[in-house]
Amino acid sequence: MEHSLKRTPGRTYYESTIEEFVLNKKPREIVDYLTESDEEMDLNILKSQKHAWTNQISILQKYLKDKSGYIIFEYVLSRLNMRIDVVLLMGDVVYSLEFKNFETTFKPDAIDQAEGYGYALKNFYEVNRDKYVVPILIATKAPDSICSNKSDLGIDKLFTLFKANIHKMEQYIELIRSKYGSTTIYTEEDFNNWVNSPFKPNPSIIQSARSIYMNNQVDEFFKFDAGEENLKVTESTVEAIVKDARENKKKIICFVSGVPGAGKTLVGLDLAGKTRDGVNEKTIFFSGNGPLINVLTEALGRDAFKNNPLKYPNKNRAVTDVKAFIQDLHAFKQDIISSKNKTIEENVLIFDEAQRVWDETQLEQWLKKKGADPKFYGLSEADLLLNTFNNRSWGVIVALVGLGQDIHRGENGLGVWFNSLLNKHKEWEIRLSDGIFSQNADDLRDYMDELKNNKRVKECPGLFLKTSIRTPRAKNLSEFTEALLFNNPSKARHALSKFNDYPICITRNLELALNFVQSNSARKERIGKLCSSNSKILGKRSRQFDNIVNFKFSNWMLDENGADCSNTLIYAATEFNIQGLEIDWSLLGWDMDMYYSNGEWCQQKMLTAKRFKESSDIEKKHILNSYRVLLTRARKGMVIYIPKTDEYEDVYGTNKYLDSTYDYLKSCGIKDIEEEATMFNKQIDAVKLPF
Repeated sequence: MEHSLKRTPGRTYYESTIEEFVLNKKPREIVDYLTESDEEMDLNILKSQKHAWTNQISILQKYLKDKSGYIIFEYVLSRLNMRIDVVLLMGDVVYSLEFKNFETTFKPDAIDQAEGYGYALKNFYEVNRDKYVVPILIATKAPDSICSNKSDLGIDKLFTLFKANIHKMEQYIELIRSKYGSTTIYTEEDFNNWVNSPFKPNPSIIQSARSIYMNNQVDEFFKFDAGEENLKVTESTVEAIVKDARENKKKIICFVSGVPGAGKTLVGLDLAGKTRDGVNEKTIFFSGNGPLINVLTEALGRDAFKNNPLKYPNKNRAVTDVKAFIQDLHAFKQDIISSKNKTIEENVLIFDEAQRVWDETQLEQWLKKKGADPKFYGLSEADLLLNTFNNRSWGVIVALVGLGQDIHRGENGLGVWFNSLLNKHKEWEIRLSDGIFSQNADDLRDYMDELKNNKRVKECPGLFLKTSIRTPRAKNLSEFTEALLFNNPSKARHALSKFNDYPICITRNLELALNFVQSNSARKERIGKLCSSNSKILGKRSRQFDNIVNFKFSNWMLDENGADCSNTLIYAATEFNIQGLEIDWSLLGWDMDMYYSNGEWCQQKMLTAKRFKESSDIEKKHILNSYRVLLTRARKGMVIYIPKTDEYEDVYGTNKYLDSTYDYLKSCGIKDIEEEATMFNKQIDAVKLPF
């Protein structure tokens, strides 16, 4: 019987039904066919590779002779420069097999490699979202004593790596098939759809910035799922505004707004990256978010130092180079007040976290400390930045704004910009989207009528991003957060019901909270503790909620291990640290600075764990905004921990307020870990060999 040989160009070297693969009695033909797919392979490597393929074919034909499904040799993981030795699709389970022929041990780099394959299949290919993914590393000559005999199962249906020899591999697959397999029969159409499923990663802002800095643009796969509000639409809208300003000698400010995690910073970095080498207009990207700037410059500096050792004698030199691409607002202001020209060379300013501009009082305090000329007194930061274009024929400010995320003293949101633009800088045209008025934050509705009736204002739908790309499994996380913070539990429950494999849970037990983030994080994912900068009870109850010091925060975000690393769960980041950034899994500690009582939220300044101070309206707003930031930092899931105060310490009766806060959050649909342990926690020893 003749057997046709098939591949999917660019995706597989060889693919077949398991039945046809087993019946093929000419393994040499399969090996030759595999060889044809890799024309660039070195001849010396090719010889050993052929031997490996022959061995793998022999092993799998014996094992699979009574099985059904599909088999792939050399499955190419798009864009990742990775290739899996063998993939089996059987009963709605995806097995990733990485063979180390004639190896007797499991080497660390091989473990990393095999774990990476499983992680990529589960997280970068949506077709696998509801499938079990089983990564197996096979050292064919390894003794039974060093092989795994069990595996844990994540809530996303990804098993932890199983280390096996040939016999253990067979036993493990059989155990998975019997316990988790289904009777699903793959049709040829199903298989083709699986093989050609699109690559959809979910990179963090740090990963995206690295790509931009290395390539001067974001590769297409970074813009994988922005829904209707594709980031390209926003970028092309801004580019059209810049063209209009340049050609018609205008000064235009455009407000790029959207929900948390929608990609506003990514838009700014990409636009800045495209003009980094002087192409088109001179552009500068800057932010008043010090931690964001420090983390990004440190990450890019580390990469540059590692990749260009001849150019950079040390990391600090590389970081200095990066700072020309990503600049700090305070350094930028310092340059403005100290420059004789009081203007800038750039035509386009991209201002990230633009909602955080200082009002007149806060800026004047800063100016006095810097010994600035008194003529700057009475200006807001918005005034100061707009003034820098006074002697230029045209200019554009791209204001990237996260509504409801002004958290510092003196930050009063977009009102600072609108007061300046409407009352002082009438030469500027304004571009924004109606979507900016759809959110509860910043009292924007107070300005809506005046802005909509002003001839200098033009509505541009492309300037609002309403889909979160930070949390693709909870695209309406912002809707849930807004409902929770604005006392609408029924709307919060409805939003939460739409989440797809994005767990949010709550507990009063710190040990369970720690276990949640530790057990559900996969290799190379980032976990961490978060809490309000105003927290006091949390710090008293657990040293692990001590805040990471600012100058070590880049280590918290970037290091893989060590005391400062977020993954070790020693220190917590506050809203000031984490704003504009993200981690995969968060443990959010909730304190008494914002508590629920008598049917409403209350905010207060905490002086100590037992002493509180009545807050002003602006302070209350900043506390609420702090929790908005903290609730929207996790990409994969979060647990909220609410402490219990010991009775003998509870002289002010704080327990009843912590209890009522806990009850309110549960009324929003958040379930307790203890009540839904199987839903939230990884299944330890989900499969275990009985021998």
